[in-house]
This record gives sequence, structure tokens and C-alpha cells, in this order.
Amino acid sequence: MTTLHLRLLMGIVLAQAAAAGPKPIEFEFVAPDNPATQNLYSRELWAEVVTPSGQKLNLPAYYADGGLFAVRARPEELGTYRFGSVSESTLGIRKTDLVVSLVTPATVQNTERTRLPSVVLDPKDPRMFMRSDGLPFTPVGANLAWAAAGAPDTLGYYQSAFPLFAKANLNWMRIWMAHWDGLDLDWLPASLGPSPKPGTVDEGVAETWDKLVSLAQENGVYLQVVLQHHGQFTTTSNSNWDTNPWNAANPGGFLKSPEDFFTDANARVMSLIKYRYIVARWGWSPAIMAWELFNEVHWTDAFRHGHEAEVARWHSVVASYIRLVDVYGHLITTSTENLRSPVYEKLDYYQPHLYAANRIAGARAFEPAYATLERPAFYGEEGDEHQPVSDAVKALGLNIVPPVWASIMGQGAMAAQPWNGWQLLEQNRLGELGAVFRFLAINRMVKQTGLQPFSAVVECAERVPLRIVAGQVWQRRAAPDIAYPVDGTEPIEAANVPAILDGSASGRADGFPDRATYRFDLPRGTTLRVHVVSVARAGCGLRVSLDGGVAASHTWAGGSGAPVPDVLEVPAAAGRHALLLEATGPDWIGISDVDLGLDTSVLAAVGRRSDNLICAWVWHRSNLFAVNPSAPATGTVDFDNVPVGSWRITWWDTLKGVAGEPRVVTHPGGTLKVQTPPITRHAAVVLTLTQ
Repeated sequence: MTTLHLRLLMGIVLAQAAAAGPKPIEFEFVAPDNPATQNLYSRELWAEVVTPSGQKLNLPAYYADGGLFAVRARPEELGTYRFGSVSESTLGIRKTDLVVSLVTPATVQNTERTRLPSVVLDPKDPRMFMRSDGLPFTPVGANLAWAAAGAPDTLGYYQSAFPLFAKANLNWMRIWMAHWDGLDLDWLPASLGPSPKPGTVDEGVAETWDKLVSLAQENGVYLQVVLQHHGQFTTTSNSNWDTNPWNAANPGGFLKSPEDFFTDANARVMSLIKYRYIVARWGWSPAIMAWELFNEVHWTDAFRHGHEAEVARWHSVVASYIRLVDVYGHLITTSTENLRSPVYEKLDYYQPHLYAANRIAGARAFEPAYATLERPAFYGEEGDEHQPVSDAVKALGLNIVPPVWASIMGQGAMAAQPWNGWQLLEQNRLGELGAVFRFLAINRMVKQTGLQPFSAVVECAERVPLRIVAGQVWQRRAAPDIAYPVDGTEPIEAANVPAILDGSASGRADGFPDRATYRFDLPRGTTLRVHVVSVARAGCGLRVSLDGGVAASHTWAGGSGAPVPDVLEVPAAAGRHALLLEATGPDWIGISDVDLGLDTSVLAAVGRRSDNLICAWVWHRSNLFAVNPSAPATGTVDFDNVPVGSWRITWWDTLKGVAGEPRVVTHPGGTLKVQTPPITRHAAVVLTLTQ
């Protein structure tokens, strides 16, 4: 199988293959005045376009400025496209035929059709994507939400970025319609002058998006376009509300509070006008993977103040409307942390974000478990905001790509998407992310059925302390009860180890855990050490119970002089134990880890496996995020319950995405021990049953 075929197999179309893809089939016309509306952007015009094969497409037209309207069709066929009839609807219902004056020729001779398939849901597997040509698709890329600080101009930044993404075999990019970057159609930064009147758009911004969509098309990089973001309609988290042109406190504004955005009739109508414009102008392009309605909508004031049902209704209305006008049927999503939220009811896939303390554990798991989900899910943002590593590690970007490797070795089949795409671009390290794609593609992991997550014991002379490390931060979860192995394997449940226990009444009512239980079987007597690293200003207590009896407790007064970090010690004999940690209030307490007083291999391994394929990622616990790593370590990975047969074993360089020389072993069945190469930071291995 050729490298190009493998790239296509996974839904990659490289710049070399897409080579200056065709432009849309476009017709422009002048429509008669409609006395019922003074806002030309609000007119619901529909134009018929007849394809070379005779198919009649009734497409939404948009106001193209200068008194002209335009309609765009996807160039899917070679031959003559013809302009047909035009009609106008009112509120999406009643249609009236119009006589228009065509400005452009009535026919377009198309000589080049788009070679970029669109992305759809796989009808045979509801949790996977596929391309419209039937090949599987898995997104592998990074966020470039806006141009990096210091970039001379937005368009130039992306003109450089798209070819580099394609060169690195990356096929996904997430861009926000952010006003500060000149990418919001109805909200301009102060440097570009006043924002458009509500219900209209800025043509200059639209032309920039024309170029961005064209760049995506040419380079085979699919876009997840974020239409709104939480900062626009919140007074707390990353708030932009004070300068929002729809804020009644600003000239021309009409919303008295951010919450009104989801219920105000004018806001609803003006938003739908904008979304119709977006679909009409750029919906022709298969390079749009999805319209993302909102970035992190749970941070909006409406959501935070208990109006989730209203936010969900807004999503349902908007999604239904977009499906009505989007003839080409692009996917629709939003991003919010709770996958059970009614916000997702009418959307195509889940888009949680991950900012965990333990990013390796967090990237492998979903809540609820991936197997219970009925549609695709992958982490659309994965970042280091809560990871306890040094600024030097973050500056070097050492912690960006390893969680992506962990994500493809967990419950889900798709890669987490790094938030820090700008950093990989700036440091010329997109190839490290492309290595993940090459591994997925060449080993055909997405096509494999029945792959289950696992963790293997790694025998290694070099040892490190065995700790239960904090995983999730400020997540609304049930109080965890986790059976924790002491053999060095990494359980999926490690993602649910809380970094914060909230002992306040409001925290418990809001769904944050106030306790956590860990069960383990100690091979010898030891001293357990619970490391407290932070406490709320109001103070908090911690009670530690072992097997039902209180073994230690303490209360921290809080305030700026809170004596943390601190340690609570609990002696424990050999045998089975249940360790219960409880925050006793009045507020929250932060716990970094529980040191079990044992040691374990410096190498760890997680992966996904079936009866004929085993893929594993192996990392050096001490070196993975080290600025100055120690010498590499070697060990033996113990793969248990491996079927009898001939197995081809191939180790991978995870920085370059290159496979080493394979070797074949004849295995009698049971545990298969595989020697590792020297591992400084991380490596991967694939075991394939050949007969």
C-alpha cells in the first residue's frame, strides 16, 4: 500500500493532491425590492442552480454588497452549470417567485471539480466519521483559533499555516470568528472602525473568510468554524461583554444583559440572519467539516445562572435552521463539558474540552464512558492550564503532543486536538503531531473493530514512587470509587481522580465531588501520604479514613497564610484497603496525589487491542515532561492473554512517525514479553497477528 493511499485512507488530502482546488460556481443577480424589509441581509432568497447532470439545487443566496445578491454551488461535476429560477421565502415558510436581473452569465462551464470529499457521519458506525467517498475520516490537527500574538496580519498568518499543516499530514484546524482578530462578521475590533449595524455584516471580514475557506480547500485541511464564543455573552470568564456591540450600554446595542442573547427575539432573528449568510456564502465548500455553534457555552452567564434549558432550546432552534438552509449538509456541533447536556440533543457530535491536571489519564477517558455514547466524540481543545509542570516545560512545548498519543490509546478512536497549535507552528514542530496521524494511518487503527483500551505491566530496573495522581479539575462528577492497581498499570479510571474536593454546600449542590475512595491491595506494610497543595481562602478540612475508621484529619484556616503544601500520613498494613478522602468544608481543598509508599517501573504503557492487533504507547514517567531528561530506560512490556500465533512486532519513533525494522515471533499463547528499545521520553509499539 502506497503512502499516498494511506493518507487518503485516513481522510488526508495533501496540498500536493488538492493543488489549487476549484472555486465555487457563482452567479450574481439583482432582485426587485421587497417593501417588507429594509435590511437586504435579512432577505431569504433562494436560487436554483442546475448541475451538468441535470440535478436542480435550490440554494440560499446572500447579499453580496453593492445591490447584488449571489449564490454559490459546489463544483462537483464537469460541464455546464445553469442559473435557474429565484424565489423568496418569509420566515422560512412562504415562497414567492421573483424575476431577477442576472449580472453574470447564465451558464458557467466548469473544467475542474473539487477533489476534496466532504465529512459526514458513518452510517455503519454512529460514533465515527467518514468521507463522502466512503473512506474513513479521523481528525488530526490543532487549534489555530486566531492569529498568534505578534503576527503581522491575520490572513498572512493562515496563508503560512495551512500549507504547513498539509505538509505535516494534518487534516483539521479550528478557527474562531473572533472580533479581536478581524474574523467576526458583525463585530470589528476598534482598529478597524465601528462594527456593522446589528443584522448586517462587514464585507471586508467576509472577504477574509473567502480566502481562509479557499486556503483550507487548496490544502486539504478541514475547518471547524466556531460561530460564537462564551466571552461575548459572559461577565466573568474571558468576558468581552463590555465592548459587545449588541450590549445596550453601547451605541446601537439592544441587549440589557448577556443572558438575553439566548431569549431575546431580535437577537434570535439577527443571529439567524448571520448564520444563513454564512451557510450561503461558504456552505459550498467541503473543506468546512462543521459549524461549531458556540465555544464553551457553559461559561456564558445564561448557562452559569441556571438557564441551561434555554441555552439548549437556542441550540436546537439554530441547528434546525442551519439544516434547513445548508443544502450540502455540513455537520453541526458545539463545545461544552457535560456530554449529557440537552445542548447536544440535535447536534452531530460531542466536542468536550480537556484541561486536566493529569493530561495523560484525562485524554484516555470520557464522561460518560465512550462506549455509552451514540455519536462521535473527541477533545476539540486539549491544553495545559491545570497541568502541574514548570513554565519552562510549557515554553518548550514538551507537554503538547504526548497527551495526543495517550488519547488514541484510550476509550475513543480519535485524537485530542491541542489548543497550543500556534506554539507547534511557531516552533516548527507540527511534524510531531503529524507522527500521530502516520501511526494511525499505517496501522489502520480507525478501521479496526473491537479495539479495547488496556494498560500493561512494564518490568524495569529503574523505579519511581507509585502515586495516585490527581486527574480532573473542577469537573461535575459523582464522587469516585476507584480500584487502583499497584503493579504500575494505568487504569482508565485515573482520569476521574479529583484534584479538588469541594466541601461546601453549594459545591456539592452544583455536582462537584466532596470525597473520593481508592481501593488497593498493598504487598507490604507502608505509610500512605496524602499531599495537600491548595486550600480555599475560606479554609477547608480534610478527613482521611482507612477501612472505615478515621486515620487522620486536619483543618486549614485558609487565607493568604494557609500552611500548604502539607502532608497527612496514614500507616497501612499489607493487604486490601479502602482509603476515603473527605473535604469537611467550609470550602474546597486541593490534593495533588496520594503516595502509596511503594515504587513502580519508570516506564508505563497504555494501548488499545483486539485479538489480532495490539497498539501501545510507552513513556518514561520521569522524563516525559523533563526539560533535561535523564538517560533513557529499557524494560519489558508484559502483554497478557495474547493469542497463539506468529506476531510481527514493530517499534515506532513517536517524534518522527517512523517505524523501525519489524521482527516476527512465534507465540504459544498467554503473556508475551516484548523488550523495549531505549526510551528517553516515549515510543510506540504495534503487534500484528500475521497467521
